[in-house]
Amino acid sequence: MTPNIEPLAVSPRQAAHFLSISKRTVSRLISSRKIAARKLGIRTLVDVASLKTFYETLRLKTDHAPLVFGERAHVRSRSNKKRQQ
Repeated sequence: MTPNIEPLAVSPRQAAHFLSISKRTVSRLISSRKIAARKLGIRTLVDVASLKTFYETLRLKTDHAPLVFGERAHVRSRSNKKRQQ
């Protein structure tokens, strides 16, 4: 029986999948030093521990209102809702 070993690093694509964000957002997080990454030749390796730490720093969503492009959906006027449909 082989023990489950958690990887130390993943590719940027895997990191994006891990956080449910785009690969471009991962690149921006690396550039802004919010997540750690290392280079091995031409490969970029994203530190799994830094992904977890970054995720823990995100604030909790405390209300249950659905978001529509950064706005609360129930706050929008009816005329705005009709235009987007």
